[in-house]
Amino acid sequence: MKAILIVLTITTTLPAADYYVATTGSDQNRGSLRQPFRTISRGLAAARKPGDNVIVRKGVYPQSRTLNIVNAGSKEKFITLRSFKDEQVIIDGRNTPMDTSLIAVLTHHIRIQDLEIRNSNRIGIEIWGPGSRIHTVEVIGNNIHHCQLNGTYAGFNNLNDPVRDILMADNTIKNCVLINEKLSSSSWSFGIGAGLSKNVRLKNNTVSQCYGEGIGLYLSDHGVIEDNVVHDNFSVNIYLDNTTNTQVTRNLVYTTNDNKFYRFNQPASGIQIANENYRGYTNLSSHNTITNNILIGNYFAFSYGGYQRGGGLRHTIFSNNTAYGSTGPLLHIDADKGHQSTRIINNIFKQIGGAQITVIQGPTDQIEFRNNLWHGGVPHRAVKNANDVYADPLFINGGSKNAKDYQLQSNSPARNTGIKTKEVGSDFGGNQRNNRTDLGAWKFELTTTNSQSQ
Repeated sequence: MKAILIVLTITTTLPAADYYVATTGSDQNRGSLRQPFRTISRGLAAARKPGDNVIVRKGVYPQSRTLNIVNAGSKEKFITLRSFKDEQVIIDGRNTPMDTSLIAVLTHHIRIQDLEIRNSNRIGIEIWGPGSRIHTVEVIGNNIHHCQLNGTYAGFNNLNDPVRDILMADNTIKNCVLINEKLSSSSWSFGIGAGLSKNVRLKNNTVSQCYGEGIGLYLSDHGVIEDNVVHDNFSVNIYLDNTTNTQVTRNLVYTTNDNKFYRFNQPASGIQIANENYRGYTNLSSHNTITNNILIGNYFAFSYGGYQRGGGLRHTIFSNNTAYGSTGPLLHIDADKGHQSTRIINNIFKQIGGAQITVIQGPTDQIEFRNNLWHGGVPHRAVKNANDVYADPLFINGGSKNAKDYQLQSNSPARNTGIKTKEVGSDFGGNQRNNRTDLGAWKFELTTTNSQSQ
């Protein structure tokens, strides 16, 4: 009889660990709270298992080279780089080589949270690579400023395997794209954004004073840009370039008239769609939904640019937005034969200061205009509809930079004059519109303020 040997192999999975970093630590330590590492790179090297955390104590951490994050987390077990509780952690890239990013994410299921990241000689946080390897990354609650290019950026160079499933939320991005400050560079990087990407969510960020576009997506699909505050960037505040199936909603976009960020002596436009030329890539903008945004004092509030590749407004919804007081036309559409199945409905356009209220060029038979409110100028005949309203919308306090001031007074002519659409179920504040459709970004809600503003 042959002997049968059965070998049982028992594997144990070590629990996730917290590794601490402090300016008083040593890289020869264990990385515990009482014996922290000295450098963030040592902490990242130690965090090899899904669920591991690199927790950095307060202080300034100058870097001489890029912090590469190469160890992967897993579903519901991210590897996280973050600050300790409410302590201020500053990662400084002043001494890194030229044209190198400060933090580079080279893997998946990574979270970077609650850090101050400054003086990058390229990108503050760079997420670069194929989506098969670079995906499910979260950049949350960081203060990123004074970067030569983007504050944070995700991208790749292959539309067949785009970087994907990225969340950038609750960040403050300021004074980035400094390479373009003296207009000696033609770089048009975003303060925050992505290119050749899929499923990128840009949510609740504040983006300002960047010498390039504020928030942007290009050659991207299924993005979300929502609940952001965007102001005083260069050329365009929110830009969709060769981007499809993307929602742009509940953003507050304005200028403080800081002319350091003017292009051609004008502030940035609010929201723009275009299709620039990218050699070897085609992804004409289409099926984008732009709703419940408040646009104040920009150059154009909403515009389509037909330059370079053109392509038109294709299957685009621009609905229930409030546009106020642009220095140029509130609505600007370049001539293009490619417009298809686009609707511009239920918006409020209030112009001040004598600028034109619209500039509409070329054929618009494939664009439906209806149930919009116009005040402060005569709109182009192509946009007029029998269901339009021509009257002051009676905001609570139009002209401020406070989104709530663009709520409607109780006697506003914008009340109950819209048409119900499946794309707009709620308003700027998240209130359900139900069966009543008011024009603009806000549904009327009776408050002490607007009841006294009659």
